[in-house]
Amino acid sequence: MTEKPITAHPLPAAWIALGRRLAVAGAALAALLSLFTDTPVWVASLRGALAWLAITALVRLCAHLQLASIGTEPERTARKS
Repeated sequence: MTEKPITAHPLPAAWIALGRRLAVAGAALAALLSLFTDTPVWVASLRGALAWLAITALVRLCAHLQLASIGTEPERTARKS
């Protein structure tokens, strides 16, 4: 798999890149902890997939909110002056 270049603002782009790695680590940890509690493999895999999905969605939401706040910052300063 090749990495696609990110052409967005650097801060949300860095947040998304970090979030991808955190999502994979969190999903693997959730699946591993499920296996330690003697759950079936399919349940552990499902929990890992749901953890990955939740973390990915949360990171994308935070990046979107960061981008929205960065995009409106010049308007706030222009209104004050």
